Amino acid sequence: MKLSMSTVLGAVLALGCASPAFAHARAVGQYQDDGQATRQRNTQAYSDGFAQGQADARSNATRNDAPTSQWTQVDDQQAYRQGYDAGYAHTMNSAESAVPGQRMGHGDQQAGQFGYQDGLAAGREDQMKGKGFRPQEHELYKHGDHGWTSTLGTKDQFKQIYREGFMKGYDEGYRGTGPR
Repeated sequence: MKLSMSTVLGAVLALGCASPAFAHARAVGQYQDDGQATRQRNTQAYSDGFAQGQADARSNATRNDAPTSQWTQVDDQQAYRQGYDAGYAHTMNSAESAVPGQRMGHGDQQAGQFGYQDGLAAGREDQMKGKGFRPQEHELYKHGDHGWTSTLGTKDQFKQIYREGFMKGYDEGYRGTGPR
């Protein structure tokens, strides 16, 4: 089978022009993978900091927002510190909502946590959908008893603390300042 010189030349040119396009696509894919890996690392650093901040606040330990040794990148360290501050503040704010002079009980903590998580999700959803800031219009807020069981105390007390947690979570979710 004879190939003409123009056929061979055309094939070489086609391959030569395609190579830079393939290289570019591979580089863009690598860049996107790197960005996704960075976001995942930052999210994990924030979560670790949030958990440590909560633990320090619960045990009345001295604040120490220094990232653990696994977080060596500057942006990871910043995410850890932000998470720590949010976790510490969240736990301290929840404790302040308890009856003065009493330590916050398990039911109060559960109510606040349920409310906070529900509010965080509702706030994020409303913000993403372009809705106005209206936490008290959500059914979960109105009912205020999501997660309540009789083992967690009175329903009225649960509702009060749940709604406080919901408001805080909604605010953070809507403004994008809550944990990711």
